[in-house]
Amino acid sequence: MRLLIPATLAALSLPAQAQFWSEIANPKVEVTLIHPPGLGLKVERLAFAPARDLDSRELADALTADLVQSRQVEVVDRAHLDAVLKEQELGASGYVEPATIAKLGKLLGPSVLVIVNVNRSDLSRNQSAKEERSTDYKTKKELVRLKRTATTSLDFSATVQVVDLSSGRVFGAQRLEDAPSLSNTSYEGFPAYPRDSEVRRLAFEAAKVKVLRLLLAWSEVRKLTFFDDDVFGMGRAHERLKAQDVRGALDLALGGLDQSREDKGQKPKYYPRAEYNVGIIRFILGQYDDALPHLRTALDMQPDASIFQTALKECQEAIALQDALRRSERRSEPAPPRAETKPAPTASSAATSAATSATGKAGPEERLQKLQELYRKGLLDKKDYEAKKAEILKDL
Repeated sequence: MRLLIPATLAALSLPAQAQFWSEIANPKVEVTLIHPPGLGLKVERLAFAPARDLDSRELADALTADLVQSRQVEVVDRAHLDAVLKEQELGASGYVEPATIAKLGKLLGPSVLVIVNVNRSDLSRNQSAKEERSTDYKTKKELVRLKRTATTSLDFSATVQVVDLSSGRVFGAQRLEDAPSLSNTSYEGFPAYPRDSEVRRLAFEAAKVKVLRLLLAWSEVRKLTFFDDDVFGMGRAHERLKAQDVRGALDLALGGLDQSREDKGQKPKYYPRAEYNVGIIRFILGQYDDALPHLRTALDMQPDASIFQTALKECQEAIALQDALRRSERRSEPAPPRAETKPAPTASSAATSAATSATGKAGPEERLQKLQELYRKGLLDKKDYEAKKAEILKDL
């Protein structure tokens, strides 16, 4: 019995040890997960509210540049927005009142307004010194050196609000806080402080990423194991992946999987690997629903394999994110027009109607409303809509 216990323990620990070596010995491949926008809806057109200070404007400018470069959303030109605000006497203080939002919605059409405010951006500097002790390996004497540090820090806080111009409803709001710092060190006197601009850049970059992820879908790359054994064409499939021929790799992996179902003379570890590799390649192709059954089968064949467990969880997360992305796109689709009952004409509306009849032409606001209705119904494409809107704004 004394001899059996160590042997039994060794047998139980072997799978974990084998999994460890499988993680190290086999190559990694990249899979991509697409996250939906943090708002939960797809933004197609937006405008930035006028900034109330230089810091807020700097952050809004950085966001505008990235959004334009992404080509995922149309950004209203700031000069056009400023002209509209000035012409309509709506103000440009950085504070947007509900009445202003309603007017902007009529003038700019279906879009969202992004209000960015940097509330705090306070720089600070400090110096510190610390003794470092070591031993000279020749003389064996203790050496004492004074390490001096100069640090530049920033206390940063900002807020971002995203408002639906058609309804005035706040889609989302987020507080952005950060406290980045940079340090220089020297053993010969105190060093120069890191530049203020470098520390500010760290805070603004972090804030920008958070806002962009609020407005746009974003991708994340994760690495998973791929088996490149010489059995069932796994090694050749990996060579195809390295050559960026993912479809060719899938064909080889599927052929290897068929072979594994006929050839039962190989080591047991190769059969779940053949299933797993097909699932991973489909994962790379974004075919998450097709990848899932292969990854589940591999795990069923070897339930204790951590490599298979990890891949299955990642695939399930990818499916959940894909569903969330589809929901966000559906929420962004314009609602079907509702049948409206026309109210009885009032004295003012009768006067407006009479004025329209007298001139033979509707007023600019009425024309804008009709134009937006046609656009919402899909009777005008975006190019025609923008061109006609520009004509009406000239009349204003």
